[in-house]
Formats: sequence, C-alpha cells, structure tokens
Amino acid sequence: MHNYIEFLEGHLGEIEYGWDKDSEGNKLPFQIVKYKKGPFAGTVTYSTLGLSKQNLVSPISKKEIRQELIFVSYANFGDKNIPGILQHVGLQAINNNVAYLRGDVIGPYGKLFEHSSFEALYASIPVYFPETFQAFKVDGDLPIIQTWLFPITFDEAKFIKENGWDDFENRLVELDPDLVDFKRQNII
Repeated sequence: MHNYIEFLEGHLGEIEYGWDKDSEGNKLPFQIVKYKKGPFAGTVTYSTLGLSKQNLVSPISKKEIRQELIFVSYANFGDKNIPGILQHVGLQAINNNVAYLRGDVIGPYGKLFEHSSFEALYASIPVYFPETFQAFKVDGDLPIIQTWLFPITFDEAKFIKENGWDDFENRLVELDPDLVDFKRQNII
C-alpha cells in the first residue's frame, strides 16, 4: 500500500486529511482522504483508500477487480457531503461485492448537495487526469483501478438508462461541460 500512496500523491499532491469513521462514529473498512491537488488549478481530489484491499466482482465479466473511487471538486466548494457520499458508495460496493464499471449510474438518491440539482453519480475513467493515473500496476496481483465518480442530474441518469452510457459520453464530448462544477446545467 505504501507504493500506492506514493502513486496517488504523485498525481494528486499530499494527503491533507481523512476520515476513517462514518457520521455515527463507526469504523469504516477503508478511509476517505482529501488531497491537496486536483486535475487542474483550483480543484482538489478525494478518494477511498483501502477499498482495493477487497477484490470486487465485475457484474458483466465476473472477473475480480480492485478499485478505489475518485471524486473531484473545486477547492472552494469545501468538503460538504463528499466524504459521506464516498463512504456510502464504497460500503455499497463491499456489501454487494460488485465493482463499479464505466457507465454505471449510482442512484438517483435525491439531492446530493444543497442548492444543486444532482441526484446520482456516474462512474467513469478519470479523463481529467493523465492516462497513467487510470491503473496502478502491482507485481503479482491485480492492478488497482481508479474509478472517477461525478454527480449527474436525474434527467441525465434517466437518459443513460434509456440510451446507454456511450450516448451520454458522446454528449459530454460534444458539449464539454465542467463536470467539477456542481451547479452546471443539465446536458439533456
């Protein structure tokens, strides 16, 4: 895990602080950590740390996957619900023993943030980061996959379920919205 932390900090800056308990004080099987940097100026990154100790299963191929979840926000947004969201989604993966794959929609659950229209999360490859960040190779073991989660609206979640994730990602490419802006307009 030591080399993996170096890998993360090499891409995301030093770990500032973290959470190892939920809002009720219960110890989590993994941590949530906040890093000093994000993929571009004015952003910060959060991730699970230790989720990859459990091999999860792909619901499609049934292959085992080790993964950590990544979340990016503007630094001035503050922590808000981000640690709780990552805790909930990480625990859901462990409890179901299922990895999140590109194109998965998690939710809708109702508003994720106050004054925001986002109700669900979208799982993707971390396209705002260098390609070298997508997977951490481990000798003799499964690589650790970085899965980027970003908030989406109810209408976007519905569009993905009805039209597929590739159509949604084509719209993202076409419209190029700021996926770190939690007040961005719905793209559907």
